[in-house]
Amino acid sequence: MIEDGLADEARAWVTLLLSGEATQGDARLLAGWRMTSPEHERAFAQAARTHQITREAIRSLKAERTPQVERRFGRAPISRRVLIGGGVAVAAGLATIAVLRPDAFTPSQLEEIQTAKGERRTVDMGHGVSVELNTLSRVALRDDLGQGGFELLRGEALVSVASSVSPIQIATGAARIIAGGARLGLRNLSGDLSATCLEGQARVLLKGREALLSAGQKVVWGAGELGAVTQLAQAAGSEWWRGVLVFNNKRLGDVIGELNRYREGRIVVANPAIADRRISGAFYINQLDQVVEQLRLAYGVKIVRMPGNILIVS
Repeated sequence: MIEDGLADEARAWVTLLLSGEATQGDARLLAGWRMTSPEHERAFAQAARTHQITREAIRSLKAERTPQVERRFGRAPISRRVLIGGGVAVAAGLATIAVLRPDAFTPSQLEEIQTAKGERRTVDMGHGVSVELNTLSRVALRDDLGQGGFELLRGEALVSVASSVSPIQIATGAARIIAGGARLGLRNLSGDLSATCLEGQARVLLKGREALLSAGQKVVWGAGELGAVTQLAQAAGSEWWRGVLVFNNKRLGDVIGELNRYREGRIVVANPAIADRRISGAFYINQLDQVVEQLRLAYGVKIVRMPGNILIVS
């Protein structure tokens, strides 16, 4: 018999390995957890069997190409599916498969500036341009965009352009933003692209279409389509640059995905039904662990805490 709490932890480990979020660091933590006692190893082996991981999956994975180079900073993800083998192998020849989360990385010959998880950095671009980068963001300086011009390759940026300088160009996805004497919030995350004008004015150009933004207005785009200009709700004034994340009727799975960009470790939703629940609220970035407790109290979800600051929500 396996004690219930230990069985829950073992199932949480298997869920993490199959979630698409596993990293090489997670594999090392799992190895240590399994070596804690024979009961831990038996619990893990039993949990893996219930997920019906078979040798057919192992053979198909062996045909995949070798791992790519790890990212430059932060915890290195396993870049392809891997088998947890050798000293980390499951007892009795059972193998556990870690499904990888690929993070796109496009090298650039131009100078790049980037932030790590949880880091915010203000960069003086010169020519009256200041950029505050949010967590896990990257920009590249581009001479072809003129003085002060740059490209937001990933993440979020708060851009301030002095009124005393000529308008600058900013590339984000396929769009070009032209702004002078303005303050802008830019976002480029997995196809979620937008520009928010906080002060002054800005033009957003995309494939022959143009959107003119004034203070308090926002436009989104993607797949070559430029959306309509919308007016910001008052609550939208509380954003990451103010230290607050605001969600309005968002999927819990999407909210947790956003929290994971800031929080060390990771939160994994094990139940798809829970991930589809809708929530609203404002959360302080420096108090994100309180969010998990609020979710537990408000929705009755179960939280399993794992080594490495990993939380499994089920």
